[in-house]
Amino acid sequence: MGKKFILCVTGLPGSGKTTVAHEVEKMGFYYLNLGDIVREETKLRGYELTDANCGLVMLDLRKKYGPQAVAQLSLKNLPQEGLVVVDGVRSIHEVQVFKTVGKTKLLAIHASPARRFEMLASRKRSDAPLTREEFDVRDKRELDVGVGNAIALADEIVVNHSTIESLIKNVRRLVIKWLKEVDS
Repeated sequence: MGKKFILCVTGLPGSGKTTVAHEVEKMGFYYLNLGDIVREETKLRGYELTDANCGLVMLDLRKKYGPQAVAQLSLKNLPQEGLVVVDGVRSIHEVQVFKTVGKTKLLAIHASPARRFEMLASRKRSDAPLTREEFDVRDKRELDVGVGNAIALADEIVVNHSTIESLIKNVRRLVIKWLKEVDS
């Protein structure tokens, strides 16, 4: 494949974005996580990696450099060609950045708030919300930066309400369909 195909994955925290993105990675895609870009910037600024600090840095980057700032920063990590999966797209502005460098599709992963809170609590990452109140604050911040619009304008939405196996099966089927479209 001499061209670049970028699959952007969006959804609210705990919806299953990273699970999906890692499965797509196994299909031969280069994996890029936009949250890692924010965490890297948070560390560079000397802050502890907490949800609050990462959130402040993400908002600061967008305030200073625009709503596409994190995606713009990530471009230095993209391969020149081939398949790329971008985990954690938060806005349509970020998708537009990726569209400037390759054929791009946006996939939204949706899960209920109760399921997402359970998933976030179980992964025990340092930036995971510990209470439902922290979870709600995080959701509000994500919605404020545009993730709701990204979900609404996605090329496809896959609902994560059953098993991981079912989620993966549905996503793999969709990715294979899109890859055929890109190759034709």
